[in-house]
Amino acid sequence: MANSIQLPYLPDLLFTFYLLVVFPCQRLWRSQHAAPRRPPRSPLQAYWRQARLVLVLLAVLVLVMRLGEHTAFDLGLAFPDSFAALCGLAVAGVVLLALHIASKRMERRMTPAQRARQEAQVRELPFAMPRTPFETATYLLITVLMTATWEVLFRGYLLLLLPPLTGLPLAVALAAAAYGAAHGYKNPRQFAGSIAVSLAFTVGYALSGSLWWLIVLHAAAPVSMLFSVRRIQERAAAGAASA
Repeated sequence: MANSIQLPYLPDLLFTFYLLVVFPCQRLWRSQHAAPRRPPRSPLQAYWRQARLVLVLLAVLVLVMRLGEHTAFDLGLAFPDSFAALCGLAVAGVVLLALHIASKRMERRMTPAQRARQEAQVRELPFAMPRTPFETATYLLITVLMTATWEVLFRGYLLLLLPPLTGLPLAVALAAAAYGAAHGYKNPRQFAGSIAVSLAFTVGYALSGSLWWLIVLHAAAPVSMLFSVRRIQERAAAGAASA
């Protein structure tokens, strides 16, 4: 991660303002105003709708990077060869393994009532889960693309542009607050949790200078959700067949 850059060009300033102010405010507003009901979408339609904004933001990022002469390495995408970056990858691996073991133990200890509640929650998910191999591949591709994009924008890009203007501590706080707020507001606990997790990720990037381990951790959430839902659905189907 670069420690200093030239004063940002106007495109950089405008894009930074969008990420820090406009985007989080839009997400907060939408979280407080229910969207009108629409006909159910197929999984592929739902995934494409989620991917459109990400693709537009990536296109804008590429343009701004060219104008500002930034490189992918400036955004924390260099090969993780530093000690801190390698430690980050090791931490990501340990965390994922620990979460996998913990989830397996929790599933084995679930009571029938807890399993029934879990199956009901799966049926009420607000997004479509993939059903075919092609839908599964599309889901994995788009979710990994989306999570990587958020890391690049709100960690790599903002911590490239903000520190020369605000200093690193305030830059970390601003970037974390913007991304946490972009998750919307449901209740105080959810909002505080989003800010806290975002702050932890942003501090992790500031300390390591590498995004790769954070991308792995971030992408693991929707990927693991897919396999968890699959296990729950298979368990429910087996229970229905034996009834």
